[in-house]
Amino acid sequence: MASLPSFILVLLSYNSARASEPLTDVKQAVQPILDEMASRYNMSFTFGFVNSSGRLGMASGVNSIWSKRPLKPDDLIPLGSVTKSWTAVMVMQAVDEGIVKLEDSASKWIDPVLSRLWHSSMEALWGKAALRIRVHDLLGMTSCIADYDDFYMEHFTFVFAGDDAGPFLYLKSAARQGLICTPDSSNPLAVYSGANYILLGLLLVQARGFFSWQDLDQIRVIPKGLFRSGRYSHTSFSRLGRCIQYPGIAHQYAWKSWLSQNNSETFSDLLYTSCLNGWTMGNIASSALDLATFFFDLFSLPKERGGFLTRQSLLRMQQMKTLNDTWCEGPTGPGSCSYGMGLLQDQLGQDFWVLQDPTEDLSKIKVIGHPGEDWGSGCSPCGFNRRYGFGICMAYTSVIGMNCSGDFRENFLAVQTATCLAYDAVLKVLGAPRLNCTNAALPDPPQLVQCAWDRTNTTVPSLPAWQRRSPHMVVPRVETSEIVV
Repeated sequence: MASLPSFILVLLSYNSARASEPLTDVKQAVQPILDEMASRYNMSFTFGFVNSSGRLGMASGVNSIWSKRPLKPDDLIPLGSVTKSWTAVMVMQAVDEGIVKLEDSASKWIDPVLSRLWHSSMEALWGKAALRIRVHDLLGMTSCIADYDDFYMEHFTFVFAGDDAGPFLYLKSAARQGLICTPDSSNPLAVYSGANYILLGLLLVQARGFFSWQDLDQIRVIPKGLFRSGRYSHTSFSRLGRCIQYPGIAHQYAWKSWLSQNNSETFSDLLYTSCLNGWTMGNIASSALDLATFFFDLFSLPKERGGFLTRQSLLRMQQMKTLNDTWCEGPTGPGSCSYGMGLLQDQLGQDFWVLQDPTEDLSKIKVIGHPGEDWGSGCSPCGFNRRYGFGICMAYTSVIGMNCSGDFRENFLAVQTATCLAYDAVLKVLGAPRLNCTNAALPDPPQLVQCAWDRTNTTVPSLPAWQRRSPHMVVPRVETSEIVV
């Protein structure tokens, strides 16, 4: 195995009994909570914690509800928008190398790829105003490009389970809504849109001299020393094909809310659907431990010692603007979250929490990073705590609980409750301010339902060689022991 960067060697060599105690204490505090939450809500979690004394991964619950195979700490979970942090870092690496400038017109880099792959351009998609969009606008969500139609893309994934919704389909979905404002670098309006990060993927294709979007190897964002160290051995970026065609990817369970009727609810296993998830805006499949490691390394390890970015680029990524999106609930309610460049801040459940003691310093519990969510999995909190110097991430394989033996409404509180209690357990170990994780009582009557779990077509086709671009991809045999109920 290749040698580790010197800074990491210093961190890992500090292995006295006193240094290892925090990891042991964190495990003893968090594991019982993961077990309790997995049992209470019939869902599964992985948890990662990284500090100067080492790395800790935990898990609880089952991976497959069909075979009851347990979820393991190193299982890869598709985690959606946390991909944006990795894409932003990859762009900033090109900036550090002098290849791309943040003030460059985005169309300078993106139009050549749009033209040769789809005979299109940014102007063709969004009009002449799109030519005013700069690279930093895409990174900072200030491009005025609307988001894609998430409801449509979710249904496309279910209906055409064997097909991949490629980057251009997402871009066309976003373009149908036009620009929601006029791009203006003097007074930018920040509005969250995944389309920005698909366009940044195309920028990287051109900047790195590739022909097609499928040629971009996203794992190369990891510096060579860190990659060879094995710190990221459970991180992958999916391309064409279903999730089951990638080794180690966990089952994920999407709630089909539109099928709710007559006190019945349905969850669908997404392992047999496309794992592309919008490409550079959402195609990461990783462990919670690898993500905690990523944010720890990003903010703790300078580039000159083998880290991801220069200090200047990292600081630029942290220049936040308030998001004009009411879906994102922050310190003053809906519409008060903040976005930098691939970094989301001030979101409830990510780095904004209610404290047991309102007079305590909120900055002590903040993490800087990015949450993520697919239709059947997610992660939060996920980032780096500056005050206490640790990376943390908690992932889950369903975005609501799946306990159908009691009041079904309790399931909507599952992620917020479980993540709050787990993070609070870490803060207790460190002597930090404590979180208030209580929920208001639900009014009567309880919602009693029957639940069913299904899968899409489980026939996994052999892909042509030209499609099997990923070295991580295989075509496995579907488990015959898994039976749809």
